[in-house]
Amino acid sequence: MKKYIYSFLLLPLLLASCFDQPEGVGFLSEAIYLKEADTIYISLGGKAQTDFAWLDNSSLPCTFTIENIRDKNGNRSEQFFEELPYRTWKAPYNFETDKTEEAIMAKLSDLNLPPLMINPVNGQLLYMETTTNLKNPGDVFHMDVRVTNSSGSKVFPDYAILKLSTEKYPYRILEITNGISVVRNGSNNFALYDQINGDPLSPNFEQRRQNIYDDNGKEFVRIQKISDEPAVGIKFIVRMEDSKGKLFAPEEYITYAGTYSYIDVSINRKNTSEGMEVEFPLTPWPAYNNSYDYFYNYLRGPTFNNFNFLDINKLRDDVFAGKAPSLVGLADWPENNWADATAWFVRLRSRVRFEEAGTWKMTIKVPYTSLDGIF
Repeated sequence: MKKYIYSFLLLPLLLASCFDQPEGVGFLSEAIYLKEADTIYISLGGKAQTDFAWLDNSSLPCTFTIENIRDKNGNRSEQFFEELPYRTWKAPYNFETDKTEEAIMAKLSDLNLPPLMINPVNGQLLYMETTTNLKNPGDVFHMDVRVTNSSGSKVFPDYAILKLSTEKYPYRILEITNGISVVRNGSNNFALYDQINGDPLSPNFEQRRQNIYDDNGKEFVRIQKISDEPAVGIKFIVRMEDSKGKLFAPEEYITYAGTYSYIDVSINRKNTSEGMEVEFPLTPWPAYNNSYDYFYNYLRGPTFNNFNFLDINKLRDDVFAGKAPSLVGLADWPENNWADATAWFVRLRSRVRFEEAGTWKMTIKVPYTSLDGIF
């Protein structure tokens, strides 16, 4: 599996420093615009980037600068130009080598930046988590952008229409899968495989994901923010518990063989009465390959040889009745109902990205399990 490198979106923007425009005759179109962006919804406290500008054959290079951002009354909105402290990457993060806080911090830089920036080379807009400080959510703002090349300079009114959105997702879910694997003849067989993702075999993904966002207790997973500390970076607690709420021993949480997990993209692991706790000095987290890809976490719990803690009979009945999802087909379910199996374990597979600093807790409740043997 290829190494995952954190996408430090600001670096190309910061490196694209001012350069001298060549003198001479060129062409600067009147039809330059920001692609796929009638209205840009800025989720306060979030981070995102837009598409690039359509140059309409304008002579290269072009330089983009923000000329003005106007409120609904036509006045300049100074809040978009106020520079605030912001932590970002100055060198790529590689979780396979950067194992200490010192190694990671050496690749980070604390800068003063406005909450909204424009890439001077391609006209792409980027807004950052410091947008949480912007006032008047729900209001619409008009951005005017100046484009300069060898032909001259023009201001493009309403290059982008900005709307401050209170619809905030401090974490984003692409997938959470709850699994129980039974080990038989040296092979892992996922007798339970409850997927919340966009797979065609995973029904009602949008509704189930919204259940998690709403924290309404309808799903096997709960994600809570339990503290605003740390103010920069993240503390993350993952808790895998049985059907009665008893904690699977966090000191035995490990990365599933041949994959990666939250353990690999974090530091300062602690095992507490609440679960496995890890840290990272920056959000978004976990580190991911690019802005459109989320890190796959494969985390497994302790291995048990005692099947008194697993209600395999109820699991079988529910699988055969279509009440429990499984990766083991009915034709492949052993007639002896895993009587010759040697072990079992629980496993979490997920793609969840946390975009807001603080302390977060993810609780996974695994059905059909009971650490006291009482169901």
